[in-house]
Amino acid sequence: MKNKYIFGPIHSRRLGRSLGVDLVTAKCCSENCIYCEAGETTELTCRRREYVPVDEVIAELRAFLSAAPAIDWITFSGSGEPTLNSRFGDVAAFIKREFPQYRLCLLTNGWGLGDPALQQEIRWCDLVVPSLDASDAAEFQTINRPVAELQFDDFIRGLESFCRTTTATVWIELFLVPGINDSEESLARFAAILRRLPAAKLQLNALDRPGVADWLRVPEEAVMRHFADVLGAIMPVEIVGPCRQAAGVRTVLDCRICGIAAERPVTPAELRAALQEEDERVLQQRVAALVRQGVLQREAGETERYFCAAVNREISEHE
Repeated sequence: MKNKYIFGPIHSRRLGRSLGVDLVTAKCCSENCIYCEAGETTELTCRRREYVPVDEVIAELRAFLSAAPAIDWITFSGSGEPTLNSRFGDVAAFIKREFPQYRLCLLTNGWGLGDPALQQEIRWCDLVVPSLDASDAAEFQTINRPVAELQFDDFIRGLESFCRTTTATVWIELFLVPGINDSEESLARFAAILRRLPAAKLQLNALDRPGVADWLRVPEEAVMRHFADVLGAIMPVEIVGPCRQAAGVRTVLDCRICGIAAERPVTPAELRAALQEEDERVLQQRVAALVRQGVLQREAGETERYFCAAVNREISEHE
């Protein structure tokens, strides 16, 4: 039976072999980030409720984890902001109590990290990766486009409170948007913010697969290096490169194919449905090329064949 709320395991560039857990409906989020590869936010909200039935999520996890799969992380990610689910803590606690051998990672936009109640729920996580894409309120509105209740200064105070009180490892993720948050002035503001955040490292990210805004582009490598050099004096910095830099990945279509296959194994029919605006002949050619390059691999299921990201290659994905 196909799972509805867990996906993978996928090969994550940052986390190794990762099982994804999706706790909200698509596309429910407290922000509408211009770079989001999951698409435009259709339910922009900061209201916490049980968006998907947590008892069913737990049942899927119990069935999957009881087989003792070899995975490096269980990652809360997927269709939107995971912590919007009001029973986030119940899922995290269940995993840690019944399957304590697995490490938990939360990928979050950081919207509610200052809430003491949410901090208690997140205490079960081993790693938290919040986004910090803006150095001031104007950039916050342009890049992250948050729900009206979420203000930049409150966001920063909440992020600082969380970083200073959590026992989890924290990696800050900063997405560089050319022309918006990559100036020397932005860099100085980011440096001032990061000095207040006791995090283990900063990950500099950039456009990989098409986001919501079609005008987005990849920053110059020199800019990424400059940010890494300056901010590296505050905390360790890792540059997360676009998937098109991987051998064999040549086009935006290649990136989209890799992104879909990185989330979960897909059949040729599912891939065609997800990319229905693409020419089918071209799609078949690119898939065949990616298989030859070792970027994708074929897997045989009980009734169909699947394509998935090759586990020995670093395919870029939202994780």
